[in-house]
Amino acid sequence: MTTPTINSTTESTPELPIELWQKICSNLADAPNALCLLSQTNCQLESLAGNVASKYEAHLHVTFPSHKCGHEQQETSAQKVEFEMIMNRKSKFRSSGKLHCHSRFFAKIEKIDDAFEDILKLFAEELISLRFNNAPEDANFLSNFNKFQLPKIDNICFNGTIPIGNGVYDLLQCCPNLERLVISDPQENADFSKFWPNLKNSKKLEVLDLMYFHHSSLNEFKLPPNCRQLFFCPKTDKPCQDAENLANLVYSANWKRVYIHGAEVLNSLNSKMHKNVGSITEFCFSSKTFVLNFVINFLKKCDNLKSFNWYGLHSCIAPIVIARLLKSLNKSIIFGGCVACKDNNLVSEGGYLEVTNRLPNNIACQVSHLLSRPEFRKIYSNLLDDAILFETRDATVMYIQKKDAHCGPNCLDIHQISKNAGMRL
Repeated sequence: MTTPTINSTTESTPELPIELWQKICSNLADAPNALCLLSQTNCQLESLAGNVASKYEAHLHVTFPSHKCGHEQQETSAQKVEFEMIMNRKSKFRSSGKLHCHSRFFAKIEKIDDAFEDILKLFAEELISLRFNNAPEDANFLSNFNKFQLPKIDNICFNGTIPIGNGVYDLLQCCPNLERLVISDPQENADFSKFWPNLKNSKKLEVLDLMYFHHSSLNEFKLPPNCRQLFFCPKTDKPCQDAENLANLVYSANWKRVYIHGAEVLNSLNSKMHKNVGSITEFCFSSKTFVLNFVINFLKKCDNLKSFNWYGLHSCIAPIVIARLLKSLNKSIIFGGCVACKDNNLVSEGGYLEVTNRLPNNIACQVSHLLSRPEFRKIYSNLLDDAILFETRDATVMYIQKKDAHCGPNCLDIHQISKNAGMRL
């Protein structure tokens, strides 16, 4: 059978019948591994595969075999690397067909270089994110990326072991628009002194997520000056050690938003901070235990703090926090992050009385129910369940409770909301 001639230069007038063209495109899109196989058969089918790939945004997850007992990737063959491709149709091509498709395929470890080159040949221009699971420390597979430019990648995740040296620099240089780097659950003895310098030329890197990290993993690091958002979650089953490394991390960049998970790590961080921080404007905290003193001590070290979120805090506890903020901080601050109680109690339903009762007799507090103001309610009634302004002579706290379960003012324009409330941050 003669292979049909395909005009790869124009999408609108293929020489195949339009029904057949659509059928081939649809079948290929459902199986990205088929695209990769086709790219090696002949140049005409490669053009067709590339044409299909160009209509999608792609996310690539690469999972190396893990030998950990009970690991979530245990099903992966010990001799194979799993590739998972997630493809989403670009907006202008969403009129028909699947908007989202998933495909998993495998490659032998000794063939991984060929597999990467085959995938990147088609998808380098369309990749949005990369995730590597269990990548061997001594592997140099990342050097495959130095043959390509990955202009759309803004998110890279390393989960488990991480290749500290080989190829990391090549990968980062191919991603000029990298904005977020996630490092999750590295080995406790990982020496990152060789890793951090690789970030030097990542000019757009703003967000650093360190998930299930041990403090000793932070030794000798240096971050790009444009880093603005830090998320730190310690390994929950390990004692808090080497907290001075975490303090150095807080001082290492001009962080605007800092998220700390866990009470003990926050307490240890406080003990190792030898000076205040001027860059942090938003602090996010999550803890199952009510450790208000730890929180207040950290907030006092943030000279220019504008907002504070306490994730997972019930609204019935909010008055205690508000009263302490008014007594302990001589500044204006927006407080949020409270999840409504099951009976949907709001601070405005009597809780504001507990705030005033917890203040010393010499501190007068003016309470304003912001959603009772027509102009404020018009803007925020669909976003907020509650909004109250507490004002004393020395401090102002605006408490906001969002309607959905995703708490906190961090997804709102806190400067705009404070301006509409008549409050200056």
